[in-house]
Amino acid sequence: MVNILLVDDHAVLREGLKALLNSEPDMQVVGGAGDGREALQLVETLRPDVAVVDISMPNLNGIETVRQLHHLHAELKLIILSMHATHAYVTEALQAGANGYVVKQADASEVVNAIRAVMAGGAYLSPTISKDLIEDYLSRAPSQKSAFKLTTREREVAQLIAEGQSTRDISAELTVSVKTVETHRANIMRKINAKSTADIVKYALKRGWITLDN
Repeated sequence: MVNILLVDDHAVLREGLKALLNSEPDMQVVGGAGDGREALQLVETLRPDVAVVDISMPNLNGIETVRQLHHLHAELKLIILSMHATHAYVTEALQAGANGYVVKQADASEVVNAIRAVMAGGAYLSPTISKDLIEDYLSRAPSQKSAFKLTTREREVAQLIAEGQSTRDISAELTVSVKTVETHRANIMRKINAKSTADIVKYALKRGWITLDN
């Protein structure tokens, strides 16, 4: 039996996927999380085989959630669920450690196919994602693949800034001092060459960490 964790901030979508997956004789949904931080906690207690993670979520986006889960639980299979099928989103998901990438516009049964593929030791990418795009990514030498400018904590702070949270709110959310948050903000501004908070918002939007309807 494949144990599955669903991570999406839309409860209706989670319930729909849960019903679909539980109807499969060899699959069961063992839990659902509304954001990345909750997912990190649930993986520790539920120990699922697969996590299906939405790319755009508040507090901790899907890419960062996958990156941290991949680092902490190398055996966990990770599938990104996204509205986007562009080069930037797919590449960043693969670099973060995703085993599969399914676009939300696809038939729901694609999630089932993706789970079966990754559990068999393979990878899964929605057919709508160009094969040329994937081949281009895989053919690059490691040194040619873009390095992440920001640290894990800086990416977390950048997303919270982009969501409009104040320095004090971020301090409370991450359980760090206000001074530490200010230091992270300064480092983020320097590393991405941002002149204002608006530039951080643009940076987060481009990477799918936030959406305009968040």
